[in-house]
Amino acid sequence: MKFSIFFSLLNIAFVVLAHPEPEPELSATEVVKRELEARNREWKTRNCQAEIRAFTANRMAKRETKLEGRQAPSGTEFTAAAHVTGIPDSATCIVAPEVTEGPYYINNELVRQNLTETQGGTVIVLDIGVININTCQPISDAFVELWAGITTNYSFCYLIIHGLLANATGIYGGYSGATNAVKKETFGRGGYPTDSAGIVEMTTIYPGYYFGRTAHIHTMIHLNYTKNTDGTIKSSSGSMVHSGQFFFDETWNDKVYANSPYTLNKQPRTRNAQDGFIKEAQGNGYNSFASLGYLSGSSLSTGLLGYITVGVDPKADYAIGNQNFYGGTGL
Repeated sequence: MKFSIFFSLLNIAFVVLAHPEPEPELSATEVVKRELEARNREWKTRNCQAEIRAFTANRMAKRETKLEGRQAPSGTEFTAAAHVTGIPDSATCIVAPEVTEGPYYINNELVRQNLTETQGGTVIVLDIGVININTCQPISDAFVELWAGITTNYSFCYLIIHGLLANATGIYGGYSGATNAVKKETFGRGGYPTDSAGIVEMTTIYPGYYFGRTAHIHTMIHLNYTKNTDGTIKSSSGSMVHSGQFFFDETWNDKVYANSPYTLNKQPRTRNAQDGFIKEAQGNGYNSFASLGYLSGSSLSTGLLGYITVGVDPKADYAIGNQNFYGGTGL
């Protein structure tokens, strides 16, 4: 049985002015069911903590070895490798079914690892591991999708006037349930499968903030998926086993947002403590914060590297509620 984790958009003005991603309205029965699921997943994941920490440590160590093999310039240190000993709990993201996909998801996305295109901002490389919480083993060929808001690409006044919704990466031609909801812009969105070791590396731009939301990156994970004839993923195929959001420590947000083009964002900044979705993502023992470090040296100019491991139940199968579809370049 598929459990819907989406919500109805009740009023566009409310969505834009009150909160860009309203919380879903759930029946009492579904609330109880999800709470039980959440506790069960949290319990299972706790049993995998040793394996998950070793999984993350091995990834960090392998990356450090690769960098040493490249003979980095003298004085250059891979800062993130400092986390190899004493990995923080924030390196593990436990599946949280009640964290919504939001209204900005697009079905049938591009299959690619680099999502930056020509966007400005701080580059962030995400090393994402996917692990089976039933066996504590990595999952290969798990398709990991990401989408996020890029720096200053939000214009709520425009959206209200033209009856459109703010997208985390631009503007939709419609919203969930609308006909011919086609997306032209593709920056900041896409997905790629994990390798034989259960790992996928994806490059994007450090997300911006907007009214009601702190820095965050949406993620969705599919198993047993297929592709369309044009090479995009067929979102309705296989099973969707996770929809959630990654967050970042406020210290890193402060560092990134002190630089251009983030300083051009004129919207009031929403901090982690003010974002209600973090409370969802952190409930029941969940931890959705990526462990960050500089990609090299100690400057944002070289980019950031983030590690996070997502624990999923391969037996789960959630429904995608959004009806926005990628329409191809130039539509």
